[in-house]
Amino acid sequence: MSTQPPSLGAHHGLPPVKLYTETVPTVRMWTDLLERYGPIAPAEIEPGATGWLVLGFEENRRVLTDTATFARDPGWWRELQDGTIGPESGLRALYSKRPSAVFCDGEEHQRYRKAILTAFAQLSEQQILHHVGEAAGLLIDAFCLHRKADLIAQFARQVPLTVLCRLLGLGPGDTAEVCAAMQTVWEAGPDAPAARQELEQLLIRFSQEKRRNPQNDIISGLIAAGMDDAEVCGQVTTLISAGDEPVTQLIGNTLRMLLTDRTTRGEFQSAVSMINETVNTSLWRDPPFAMVVGRYPTRDVTIGQYHVRRGDCLVLGYGAAHADLIRRGSKDMLGANRAHLAWGAGPHTCPEAGRQMALTIAETAVEKILQRLPDIQLAVDPDQLKPIPSMSIHGVVELPVVYKASAPEGARGGSQLWARPQSTMASVERQNPTRPPSRGGFLSWLLPTRQKP
Repeated sequence: MSTQPPSLGAHHGLPPVKLYTETVPTVRMWTDLLERYGPIAPAEIEPGATGWLVLGFEENRRVLTDTATFARDPGWWRELQDGTIGPESGLRALYSKRPSAVFCDGEEHQRYRKAILTAFAQLSEQQILHHVGEAAGLLIDAFCLHRKADLIAQFARQVPLTVLCRLLGLGPGDTAEVCAAMQTVWEAGPDAPAARQELEQLLIRFSQEKRRNPQNDIISGLIAAGMDDAEVCGQVTTLISAGDEPVTQLIGNTLRMLLTDRTTRGEFQSAVSMINETVNTSLWRDPPFAMVVGRYPTRDVTIGQYHVRRGDCLVLGYGAAHADLIRRGSKDMLGANRAHLAWGAGPHTCPEAGRQMALTIAETAVEKILQRLPDIQLAVDPDQLKPIPSMSIHGVVELPVVYKASAPEGARGGSQLWARPQSTMASVERQNPTRPPSRGGFLSWLLPTRQKP
């Protein structure tokens, strides 16, 4: 009798986990999946496209670090290459190979990563702190007199966007266009392929403009590092993907934790120096991305009790991995321990410079809110907060708060980012309440689109 572990088609009668549903992941859900399936579960990534969801902490770390066995290059993804995932699929729009550090391995990956680090090297911590502090201050000024706000749409979603706008060297309207297109791509719906093409055309145009007129910004730095326009496009897309949505949710999840957990809020207010530990605890409890596609075995391999074939798609389950480690460890680990996988692991881990930039943005944003609006409270019962209906992105759709009116600090440096703050709540209320607010309409007044010649 064969002792070979079961393959995807034979999983002891347990159905594949459907990753494309609007199920909201929780620690309990991850724990239940771990108990039912073990460290890995068969999965359906979209209707007709199968793969695996990696659940165990050690198994996730193994897949991330064993680059000889598990490739990042989607050229290994069998169903993407054989046409099972068709040209109209959002998965193809998101995960087809591009000239980017995210989608390659070995020397090619190292070359792109080095270019990104070279571009980051010209940015100082003081420069980033200035941009974050100014952006957060202007955003708070826009609603501090209103006595109520949605800290997702009016704050957490805008701080990373504004900072990226400045560090990339793009005009406000340019960044609004890029992020609106990027959100459509992330939604992986029927409009994703066209949005992906639009995104690439925009970024290539910006690269060409910077090539003619280089400045002290990341895009100019990538060009100086030897990247052609397509490669600049690939790296900038990676930076926006890593620095926009994940940091938005990190800010939102940390604020939600402080507003709903009295113990954490009290500890923070008694020692503001704990801000870094507070954000780290949020990364443990609520990683911004609960799941990430993907890694691809370069040979047949056994993970847990399953036989995984060469070219299968592995979806990394960061939320499940954290739940797995927390249930086997001490609660104290949530603060001091940095063993979480929110930054990845192995050669593709987020570079230290990128990690520090994300933490600087999140920590400064959270600290600014609690300093400027010290009496801030949730405007609804915590149970009424609506989670984002996604198994991938982890956060809440809205974070409504109330507070005593606070005087604006005033625009610094002549910035005109906020021309019509009275439009804020009306814009938010027009959004579909079942999904994250779109940047397109909201940004039309925050970051006016550049006039075309």
